Amino acid sequence: MRTVRARSALIIMSALLLAVAASESEVDCGAMRTKELRKWLAARGLKCEGCAEKADYVTLCEQNKDAPLLPPEEPPADAGKGKDQSIEDLLASMKGMPGMEGIKMFTADDLKNMNPEQMGASMGGRGGRKSRAEWRDELVDFYSRYGLDDKIAGVDAALDKWKGRESRMFDALYKKYDVEIRAKSDAAAKDEV
Repeated sequence: MRTVRARSALIIMSALLLAVAASESEVDCGAMRTKELRKWLAARGLKCEGCAEKADYVTLCEQNKDAPLLPPEEPPADAGKGKDQSIEDLLASMKGMPGMEGIKMFTADDLKNMNPEQMGASMGGRGGRKSRAEWRDELVDFYSRYGLDDKIAGVDAALDKWKGRESRMFDALYKKYDVEIRAKSDAAAKDEV
């Protein structure tokens, strides 16, 4: 009786193994979704270069039905660090990334030891607010430099109008007097030659 049960269990197990093996070899590529096809192909180390539609993936799947599965990749040794990694380690790991070449990385200590002017200057700002006298001097210098001496009388009125938006005022001035600025720089370039 035991031998009959053991034999029947063995027969059932082998039938299940054959069914599983047959189902793996009989992949219905057309029934899979595109995401499933990409996963199926990736598990076999295949990439569908230039595939734009599902039909392209199905074709590649059909051509490679007998491709063996690749062994699963082992996670890197430092993959478990994740949450335990300090901010300094994260910033240091970003230094070699594409697009991060010219970017200054600041640590918390760097920021704590900076005053607002230093922060503004190191992060691309103009380094704090200028006083009205500084804006006035800069505007007078602008008008003098580009031969717009007739505008100097209206400097105080312009500063009143643009109070708090002086940097925008200079952007507008550079745009408005672009021709004069270019003419002056062209003349200076010719004088150098």
